[in-house]
Amino acid sequence: MASRLCGRIINIVLGKMHAHIHILWKKIPLSVIITRTSCDDMHLNVGDAVTVIVRGTDVMLAKAFSGVLSARNKAKGVVRNIIEGDVLSKICVESQGDILHAYITNSSLKELCLREGDEVTAFVKSTELILSKDM
Repeated sequence: MASRLCGRIINIVLGKMHAHIHILWKKIPLSVIITRTSCDDMHLNVGDAVTVIVRGTDVMLAKAFSGVLSARNKAKGVVRNIIEGDVLSKICVESQGDILHAYITNSSLKELCLREGDEVTAFVKSTELILSKDM
């Protein structure tokens, strides 16, 4: 399952092969890296409304995180639901009124001692987000 986050482009940095798109999702800035060709094909501009799609398998979760990661995107939230599977568990995290779906291994679930109501931070690398322009 993927999460869909609605935001607005606040900056675009164009490179030869890639574009770095800065998006504001409510109050949280998001960083998305796409190909320059995709940026040109979608006619992306500052101010455009966009949807950022986050695959649940690309979301990393941390409890009481203090440190630095190379992942540019982080959102604090609260665990609202945990659905344990045979190998993976689906963790539903509420952040800014939206739900982020994270799939983590059952061993990670146990190591983190995650429970509904726990505060967590979700991380996603800029290269793992999918961008869609609203029409």
